[in-house]
Amino acid sequence: MFELIKNSYKIIFVGRPNVGKSTLFNRLLNYRKALVHNKPGVTRDRVEAQTNWMVKGNKFPVLLVDTGGIGGEYFKDEIIKQIRFSISSADLILLLFDAQTGLTPSDQIVLQQVRESIGDSKRHIPIVGVVNKVDVEVHEALLFDFYSTGLNSIVTVSAEHGRGIEDLKLELYNKMISCPVTILPECSDHIEHIPKITIVGRPNVGKSTFINALLNENRMITSSIPGTTIDSVDSLVKIDNKPYLVIDTAGIRKKSKTKQGVEVLSVVLAQKALERSDLAILLLDGETGITTQDEKIAAIIEKHGCSVILAVNKWDTQKRNFKFTKMHAATRVRDEMKFLKYAPIVFMSALEKQGFETLGNLIEKILKERKKKISTHVFTEWIRTEATVHNPKNAKFFMCHQTGSHPPSFACHVNDPTKIDSSLNGYFMNSMRKRWGFTGSPIRLYFIKHHHVKSRFAVNV
Repeated sequence: MFELIKNSYKIIFVGRPNVGKSTLFNRLLNYRKALVHNKPGVTRDRVEAQTNWMVKGNKFPVLLVDTGGIGGEYFKDEIIKQIRFSISSADLILLLFDAQTGLTPSDQIVLQQVRESIGDSKRHIPIVGVVNKVDVEVHEALLFDFYSTGLNSIVTVSAEHGRGIEDLKLELYNKMISCPVTILPECSDHIEHIPKITIVGRPNVGKSTFINALLNENRMITSSIPGTTIDSVDSLVKIDNKPYLVIDTAGIRKKSKTKQGVEVLSVVLAQKALERSDLAILLLDGETGITTQDEKIAAIIEKHGCSVILAVNKWDTQKRNFKFTKMHAATRVRDEMKFLKYAPIVFMSALEKQGFETLGNLIEKILKERKKKISTHVFTEWIRTEATVHNPKNAKFFMCHQTGSHPPSFACHVNDPTKIDSSLNGYFMNSMRKRWGFTGSPIRLYFIKHHHVKSRFAVNV
């Protein structure tokens, strides 16, 4: 039911901490996707992004994969495991070095681990050495050391200042076109039109485990330590044979717990992911229950106009709690999140890979509902009819029309917007859902003062 899509050449960034992998990643992507911070070890999970380069007049679809620094202080074993997994499916490896420090013993260890991973994969995967931070001539003297690595392809760049980037793209292009890689470029050509699904939730509700279960692979680092995921991570997948871009995000913490710069950036990236998404899956903890932070995250989703699924994770922890049924849990969720009463609730266990069977159909249904279009004539007549049923202040309605579908938005021209109180607005919202559904999506309903426009051919008498 779920599978990753191979639609581009996969390029893995590898190196010890703080050699500039994330800076080069963003430079080659041409926008800021990976976190860049002067604190070593900021990148923990893989960070993936799809883009198209133009090289020699040809479109070159690539999937860039940034990885955690090998030899860092945090999550050493997990990062090495992730890198080995990434290399197993890579088409090319970018091995980064730092020109300012020269070749170090840590670089040699990284190179050895990369070569061992390639050996384990039993595939020929080319390695391109990239000497970064070549900013002034004094660093050129250190370059000779890097040729002792035995790499037959070494390119010098300054990721921060953009030096050598086009030469690097050309080298990668020449390496890739000689590789027997089967890709589906039609997905990369239209990736901006592929529905985007963001996975959000507070720390340690199981987002990364959920992604791993969804993709049926250990794609994300999982840990009992809250905040393991920092960057947002994109994965292009097929769910029931339909393509989606699934985005994992950092756990959104309370403001009092996001004082460190890295954590603040993580929250910003999570919100930016919601801005570009069609659907959010809000993971809730079936073991600890709803918290005020869950409600705040739900409000952020609603604010950005995303459709939403409320997924109660870790439901396996309640299987022996016979007095607490799914009905009881759903009622509690509805009571705590009344403003998301339109959102479907699903129960699952990402750890045991349960509850995913109907997720694909539900996603497809919600995205289809989100795109519904209502003609101006039908909507105007419907509003006028409903206004005869409930209209406490006798507001008069003129033309009413749909203004957008992301989220579904409508404008009603009225004689006096102050006559639209909360009870009438709520009545219209509830009636619209009964009439047209819009399952899982917020609705925006605006009331605008109607102005009579006098014809320029009118004659004053």
